[in-house]
Amino acid sequence: MHAPRKRGEFAIVLVGLFGLMSACSNGTEPPKKLCDASNPLTLSVGEVQPAISGGCVYVSSNSSTAEYALVPYNGDLTFANLASVSITTSGVNTVTTQLQSRTPGALATLNLLANQSSASLQPSTAFETGLRQSERRVLTRLIPAAHAWQRSHLTANGRLQPSFSIATSPPAVGDTIMLNTNSGDLAAACTTAVFRPGRIAAISNTAIVVDDVNNPAGGYTDAEYQQIATQFDTVFTMDTTAFGAPTDIDGNGHVILFFTRAVNELTPTGSPGGIVGGFFYARDLFPKQDVSGIEGCPSSNFAEMFYLLVPDPNGVVNGNDRTKFDVSHLTVVTTAHEFQHLINAARRLYVNTAATDFEETWLNEGLSHTAEELLFYKQSDHLAPRMDVDSLQFKTDTININAYNFDQAQNLGRFRLYLAKPSTNSPYATNDSLATRGATWSFLRYAADHRGASGDADTWKLLVNSTTTGLTNLQTVFGSGLPSIFRDWAIATVTDDIPGVATEWQQPSWNFRSMFNLLSTKKYPLSTVTVGDNAPLTVSLNGGGAAYVRFGVPSGQVGSLKWTTASTAVVMSLVRLK
Repeated sequence: MHAPRKRGEFAIVLVGLFGLMSACSNGTEPPKKLCDASNPLTLSVGEVQPAISGGCVYVSSNSSTAEYALVPYNGDLTFANLASVSITTSGVNTVTTQLQSRTPGALATLNLLANQSSASLQPSTAFETGLRQSERRVLTRLIPAAHAWQRSHLTANGRLQPSFSIATSPPAVGDTIMLNTNSGDLAAACTTAVFRPGRIAAISNTAIVVDDVNNPAGGYTDAEYQQIATQFDTVFTMDTTAFGAPTDIDGNGHVILFFTRAVNELTPTGSPGGIVGGFFYARDLFPKQDVSGIEGCPSSNFAEMFYLLVPDPNGVVNGNDRTKFDVSHLTVVTTAHEFQHLINAARRLYVNTAATDFEETWLNEGLSHTAEELLFYKQSDHLAPRMDVDSLQFKTDTININAYNFDQAQNLGRFRLYLAKPSTNSPYATNDSLATRGATWSFLRYAADHRGASGDADTWKLLVNSTTTGLTNLQTVFGSGLPSIFRDWAIATVTDDIPGVATEWQQPSWNFRSMFNLLSTKKYPLSTVTVGDNAPLTVSLNGGGAAYVRFGVPSGQVGSLKWTTASTAVVMSLVRLK
């Protein structure tokens, strides 16, 4: 298990972060000039030389052929800002071996990519991306109404007094309520409603489960809904512990889980892009009426709630068969994911009221994918963060295999897409691609693991209970050394699981090389570029992107790499791999 390290002091604003990156190369240490042919650099296996300046490095091997990776990283905080790096070599040879793990993997029982797992477990991200973007584009202007409502409902002791908007008496099993399910016309989120009747089918300590009365036949029984409600109690405790408590604006003391065919209808027949398993929409947190002359949202359900897929074994909705087994497993991880979104939005509206916007999509989704990972730990056989989980934990443990397949497979699948194109992807890309989500989740896990003793204890809560967004939010939590954390995470992507590598370039929670060795690829899928002697190479990097240029130096010889770039944000690092 890798020991975490504590990063720099907390900072409050992001101003000057790019300048810090340019002036200091990595935010924490001065650049190192190693362009000296008479004094070549010698590294041990696993040793890293970060922040090399001067446009050149000479490196020697010892008694055996050495393998290295030059890692150009574009620290520009704007993803769209490309940086081009031209590299020339001398005295090096081409490396053709694959990046392997020291830990064997013997079973192929784990899923890898969303499109390689069971079709029923392929969540679609396009619809949810539209919702998150709609919240920031359409609903942000309504935030003042929520803040005004919050002020008008504060009690003398400063606590929020809820408003009973769904029922005048406590909800009971058998009650029928009307809920707006419109999610198609996002521009008309607050003006167009599509109401559907739902019957309260089950109530637990934290959940009110509502069953759309027009759901297809063959769905859940009330007893099964009660099991789901009780299961959500565990998710509720897990998410609130990690991210903070939700609000209770409707005064029922519960979260509404609306199982409705409206979610099934969002997936076209035979959709190759996966299915919509459920969603949360911040529209439902806004007051219905104007408050103190400030515009409200008339079509809001004014409740802490989200919408979930229902079983449809006969394919009544769009011809898509949905068995209870598949829907049930997708539901649990979906509730963990969507509940983070709910907590994040609700606390910005009614608790941390200095906030003026919803969280940026890439960070919001990264936090929800973290919730999926936390569920994996919860449902596994005593696995936890910073245990350097590898393939050996799955070889004979069905509990861990199931927990991975149902809760964590999508995270590694998305991360694999990032690894395939690390130079054109980034943890903070604005495109909300699957690769971005994988990179964001992996970065958040790495940064939390290296934050020191706090670790998971308060990292997620600090990020969610924020009045800022995106990179500014990250810097507030992780400190002024944030640029070096991004760079070190990029380096750790290639160095983790190498003997002798220092802790800052290790992944404390996951042995990714071992995990991917267990999966269907049977290799670590990080895309690298190999160069030979006198072989010019040009790499193009998006902001936050990195390239991995591998080369060898023959025994007893000296090799050199020289580079030029017009970007002041590019940081060059060198790693000895073998």
